[in-house]
Amino acid sequence: MSSYLISRNGHYHLRVRTPLDLLGIIPQTEITRSLKTTDLRKAKAAALPYLQGISQTVILLRSKFITSLQAQESLCNLLGRKGRGVSRAVDRAAQKATMEVSPSPSEGATLATVVTTFLKDKELEWTPKTRMENKGVFRLILGLMGDVPVASIDRGRVRDFREQLLKLPPNVSKTYPEQSPLEILQRIDSGELLATPMSITSVNKHLSRLYSIMSYCIKEGYRTDNPASEMNIKQHRRPDEERKAYDLKDLRAILRNLPRDSSKPERLYVPMICMLSGMRLDEACQLYREDIIQVDGIWCFDVNDCKDKKVKNLSSKRMLPVHPVLINMGFLDHVGKCREGSRLWGNLKWCKVNGYSNSFGKWYQRFNRKHVTTDPLKTFHSLRHTFADTLKQQGVQENLISELMGHANSSITTGRYGKRYRAQGLLEAICKLDYCLEKCTTPAVCSLA
Repeated sequence: MSSYLISRNGHYHLRVRTPLDLLGIIPQTEITRSLKTTDLRKAKAAALPYLQGISQTVILLRSKFITSLQAQESLCNLLGRKGRGVSRAVDRAAQKATMEVSPSPSEGATLATVVTTFLKDKELEWTPKTRMENKGVFRLILGLMGDVPVASIDRGRVRDFREQLLKLPPNVSKTYPEQSPLEILQRIDSGELLATPMSITSVNKHLSRLYSIMSYCIKEGYRTDNPASEMNIKQHRRPDEERKAYDLKDLRAILRNLPRDSSKPERLYVPMICMLSGMRLDEACQLYREDIIQVDGIWCFDVNDCKDKKVKNLSSKRMLPVHPVLINMGFLDHVGKCREGSRLWGNLKWCKVNGYSNSFGKWYQRFNRKHVTTDPLKTFHSLRHTFADTLKQQGVQENLISELMGHANSSITTGRYGKRYRAQGLLEAICKLDYCLEKCTTPAVCSLA
């Protein structure tokens, strides 16, 4: 049953908890209404106008477009009830309290104002996916801390925020869209809701975003210190243990079960390209025919941000040799069948957040759990871990591995003055990938024809 419906003697009623930050203005702890039906489907339909009306009233009240008295009257009209004695004196008191907590211009900007300005400044710098993720994090920060003056946030408040995060489940706004983070916390503290808390990595991500906002406040002159400094929680595992690499058994399971469907060539080639080149999922899914070129007589992938493609950073623009195993599988034959100017994977459609990798990533997640492993730390990105680790174990230079993977070289000598590796040197490096797959990748086995 939906969380906003309760059954009393077989009849359904609407029950919505009053948001905690509005309890001083709206007297009821719960907003209830009989839906006058015993049919669950009809009850859900009957509840929708009430939910929409309540939500609209709360938004207007929080935005200070209406007063507390007007909000109370709106809810009474919506629910068909008489007013419950919220006098104009109480309304004036509520307005006075609101004015007292609202910062004057001399007290500086509020958290919501700073977040809005920060997001606007970063708009051109971030990808749509990064922008969406950051907006979600900042929405949660505001939901827990409130729209307080940024100058009033101290280390004690940041510690409280950290403790709140350690209790909340991941993706709380998606899982419980009809309830505020503070309401979820109240349900968890009371024992009404049992939820697996978000990971330490996620908690630290939220703390890092708060640190970024506080640093922005220093830059803009709203405060002189950063109360979120050194507040991250120490991890109990090394960075290289946060996501696992595939082992040889996993790689063979991938190759054995990849579909050989000529109508969906991306399901065979995209995992193999990333396995044998270290390419990111997005980079492989957005390839065009003209991105497969010859450099010094060697077939290469040209990873770039032309047309509608994107790269993670400047270092991600690079040339990657096509591994001989891919050529043996018939990859170049597939490229030859694509029209000039077309993409390699016509089935993959572009979406604003995840580019061309959205549907493929979801398919691979199902494929991975069904045919390869149930280990939650082994995902598509594990192919990059396997690529890097295998070359490292083969003694390939770190700078060369970094270039293949599109990572920045921080060395002044080799990063600034040294130029990119030649195609032949890169090819020799990737040929050291000892996956023992040659016997499994003959054209007879892997042909798309």
